[in-house]
Amino acid sequence: MGFMDIFEDMNYMHWSLGFVTAEFFWDLFLILRQRRTVKDNRTANEDVKKLMDDETYVKSRLYSLEKINFGIFKDAYHEVELSAITLTFFLAKLWKFSGQSIEYLGYTDELIQSNMFLLQTTILSFIVHLPWSLYRTFVIEERHGFNKMTIGFYFKDTFKKMAVSQIITGILITPLIWLIKWGGDYFFIYAWGFTFAFTMAIFFVYMDFIAPLFDKYTPVPESPLRTAIEDLAKSINFPLTKLYVVDGSKRSAHSNAFFYGFFKNKRIVLFDTLLDDTCNPMLGLDEDGNKRQFPTEETTEETEETAGKKKGCSQEEVVAVLGHELGHWYHGHVWKPMILNQFLILGMFYSFGLLVKNKQLLADFGFVDEQPTLISLLVIFQFIFSPFNRVMSAVSVYITRCFEFQADRFAVGLGLGEKLQTSLVKLVKDNLSFPMADKLYSTFTFSHPPILERLAAIREEMSNKSKSE
Repeated sequence: MGFMDIFEDMNYMHWSLGFVTAEFFWDLFLILRQRRTVKDNRTANEDVKKLMDDETYVKSRLYSLEKINFGIFKDAYHEVELSAITLTFFLAKLWKFSGQSIEYLGYTDELIQSNMFLLQTTILSFIVHLPWSLYRTFVIEERHGFNKMTIGFYFKDTFKKMAVSQIITGILITPLIWLIKWGGDYFFIYAWGFTFAFTMAIFFVYMDFIAPLFDKYTPVPESPLRTAIEDLAKSINFPLTKLYVVDGSKRSAHSNAFFYGFFKNKRIVLFDTLLDDTCNPMLGLDEDGNKRQFPTEETTEETEETAGKKKGCSQEEVVAVLGHELGHWYHGHVWKPMILNQFLILGMFYSFGLLVKNKQLLADFGFVDEQPTLISLLVIFQFIFSPFNRVMSAVSVYITRCFEFQADRFAVGLGLGEKLQTSLVKLVKDNLSFPMADKLYSTFTFSHPPILERLAAIREEMSNKSKSE
């Protein structure tokens, strides 16, 4: 009996739907554990009180509970929706409708039909998921002070994202389908090579041509902050070529920072929400319209009263955050997973080539008369590979957490440990991140370590560093 003969008598749709359902209940089990943790800890313990005051703790707890409750209902709806789509053979019916649509326009080509199918699924998905998105943005995020969008900006931004996404998807899928049909037994090599080249091309052009369609990236002007960041980059030979501030505050009060670029062309992006008023170089004028003098280290001492009220990080804290981010660069945390992913993608395309030969597979999903390549990709990668995808997701979370600890240790090695701690505490408070987590829930879902665990690791590394000096 051959390897593929084992699967001859199984119903692929029932098996796949059964696993997806089991996956849903596992996720529900995890989130209910976290919900219980949040509900039971009505007051902050001694460790948490060192991070935030009671008022902030209560706000973060209510914010977390509301997001969890919303997520439970949303995930339950999506599970029912996916089951209904699968059991009613909706994909087969929509594929037939997309064929009728292009016939009406005078076309019969599978590549054109595939793009029409993707367009129709995008529109349907937008309509079905719109109420959930609106509620999260304009009720939950609005209630807790994070949403900065108007309803007009929201729809303009959403339609723009849909259009750009549709174009990019079409550019990827059309040649990929052609390569699969043309490539014969070795198509998986051509398909992998094309997706790798396409991914690299997107990395090269995204920040220069795509991201500016949605946000404004302003070069950071000469300022103490720019000088401090450039000095940090020089100290570790980070090839910084450009430094930007992005106006993330027009969407949300949440903050972030990241770097991107290849080889000797690295760039750093700071969200304006990350910067407090003492160091934000974009706040160049004072209340009277005069050029503002940036505070010196001596004049930026925080009092106990003001420390908990300001939002954003000081200059030294921003540098510490970037010390952590550059730790990812120094240790190769970008290219190492990228290389691993390429081997996985190549293996998945090879496995796809074995599975797609089994005509019963698509027939179980309602495609008896046709075996479209696009549908084969969707069914096999989304449904059949779902157990593998789940395992790799857990592995990815574990690896990412290890990377976070390693990047923290790098920042400590640069002498930024104290400011890294204060910046992380500020980010937790500014984003109303609940500081306590169920162990099992965080293990499977947190790509970043829980704040208490992370701070303890930083303090331990600082202690080890001081002992070795």
